[in-house]
Amino acid sequence: MGDGALRLPKLDLPKPQRWDFIALGLFAAGVALTGVNLVAASGPQLGAVSGAATTGFVAGQLAVTTASLFVLGKTAKEGSLWGNLFAVAGMLLGISGVLLAAAVWATA
Repeated sequence: MGDGALRLPKLDLPKPQRWDFIALGLFAAGVALTGVNLVAASGPQLGAVSGAATTGFVAGQLAVTTASLFVLGKTAKEGSLWGNLFAVAGMLLGISGVLLAAAVWATA
């Protein structure tokens, strides 16, 4: 390369820390709960989801949302990009899972 060649900057992505993996785990738990809720709701009979199962889904998704919010506080304090993204995604997924469970309960 010549002296006048354009050099691209070197990207230095941060390595994931412990709280990043915790945020990723909470996001995965939200995905799993939403998937199980969708499978239960699309069973052979519409409206066949019991009230206890719906309460469990709502409580589980609220727990994911609350834990993701706490982890977001920790990752924001540390300035972790990956943890912030996964924690926000976990919060949004948890809240949407609560709404999904409530909609399933309303149709039962």
